[in-house]
Amino acid sequence: MDNQKYRDLFVSESREHLQRCTRDLLAWERAPHAAEPVASLFRSVHTIKGMAATLGFATLANLSHAFEHVLSSARDGGLVATPDVVDVALRTLDFLERGVAQVESGEDPGGAADPLIAELGGLARPATGTWPIPPGGSDKPAFAAGPAAPAETTRLVRVGLDRLDRLVTLGGELAVGRTRLVQRLAGTTDAALLEEAHRLGRLVDEVHRQVLLARMAPVAEVFERFPRAVRDLGRQLGKQVRLEIEGDDIELDRALLEQLPDVLLHLLRNAVDHGIESPGDRQAAGKPPEGRVRLVARREGDAVLIDVEDDGRGIDRGAVQARADALGLPAPTGAEGDELLEVLARPGFSTAARVTDVSGRGVGIDVVVQRVRSLGGITELSSRSGVGTTVRLRLPLSVAVIPAVLVGVAATRYAVPLAFVAEAARFEAGERGTVVHRGRTLPRVDLGGTRPDAPWRPGVVLAVGGRVGALVVDTLLGQEDIVVAPMDAPRGVAPWVNGATILSDGLPALVLDPAALV
Repeated sequence: MDNQKYRDLFVSESREHLQRCTRDLLAWERAPHAAEPVASLFRSVHTIKGMAATLGFATLANLSHAFEHVLSSARDGGLVATPDVVDVALRTLDFLERGVAQVESGEDPGGAADPLIAELGGLARPATGTWPIPPGGSDKPAFAAGPAAPAETTRLVRVGLDRLDRLVTLGGELAVGRTRLVQRLAGTTDAALLEEAHRLGRLVDEVHRQVLLARMAPVAEVFERFPRAVRDLGRQLGKQVRLEIEGDDIELDRALLEQLPDVLLHLLRNAVDHGIESPGDRQAAGKPPEGRVRLVARREGDAVLIDVEDDGRGIDRGAVQARADALGLPAPTGAEGDELLEVLARPGFSTAARVTDVSGRGVGIDVVVQRVRSLGGITELSSRSGVGTTVRLRLPLSVAVIPAVLVGVAATRYAVPLAFVAEAARFEAGERGTVVHRGRTLPRVDLGGTRPDAPWRPGVVLAVGGRVGALVVDTLLGQEDIVVAPMDAPRGVAPWVNGATILSDGLPALVLDPAALV
């Protein structure tokens, strides 16, 4: 038979089952006598065993069979999910995942599974039979266990991400080309030509929208790997921690999803290590011994908000102040989260008393802020002593094409992402460093320009999280969809430049980072 085709199918289906296994196993640990997690586990492991046996992967089939005996004992009520039982089960899943990775790389899965099989055998009741799967397997693929599932109405195909990336880039260029064409035809009186141009524009918009939708994926693809990580870290630190996930059906561009795992892992590790107290300390503070960390995603306009929230001790502002003083850094002058975040995000800053394999090197928050900013998003922080801390990531839905307001400052044109523009306005000069707008005094952000002393200047009101500022410019040039090209800024480029783009007239513009301006 065509082994490669079935190997690819084995890899994709096994990974889906193993992800489900991890989720079910942690649910079983939280409810040691619950039947449904065990039943779901059994179905997934049985399917993996059947697929592995079919392809002759004896090591994976035998290990899965041994795991089945453990689950059978649990299903019959003779075994409950103690931490030690769950540890062995998780190591079994790790072994199976490594085997799937070997298959994906073209190898035959192997490794020393006998010790793990022996451990599983010690947990299960005596087996009624053995499972000696010889190498080679059957020529008849049987990748389904139990009754056949009803046919899906939506047909799915697997497409390489590089192809989707290319389609998104082409779609973005089409959208920009559409804008250029409309501008070029602005003075024509040929009604038929204008109609065709508008029809072409509508088709381009729809093609571009569908391509972007093809690149969207639920954040569950990232979120589902963290319950295991939080559980293991809590065990390592001697803490009881429960991770709650909400909004994992929210969709985000895959280009953003690829960058999120490291960012969220930093935040979750901080929450468990620095935020959640030990069971004894929590009880002394009147809290339940088990700490709670929440990972929540939701839509807000054209942005996706992802919160990492804990119910721990909160940020010790005194410790932050002392550490900032010791390093000669400006300390936060108030209780605002933005001021705290500015200090905590400095490279090398840490309040940990010693360096461990979990924390103390001062790279976590710094990595988070820089990575999120590179994605066109912002990071916000709020914390209450004794109540907990929330770090919020505000991300665009897509990084392919974004609407932007175009402004001119002297001979340079800038694009300001529309998501951070509250309104365009005419500002009157106020006291030093401020402007007056609608009776309010706003901080003034000035990039230079040809009329620095003019009594009024055009500009836009920037709104970044809870911060507001007035960006004053020489001219407002309109609004346009742009394709952002990230760049390695050469020496001398201001830190508030986040990329570059080619506008509809074929000339370049720099993309501003509002989070670095206000």
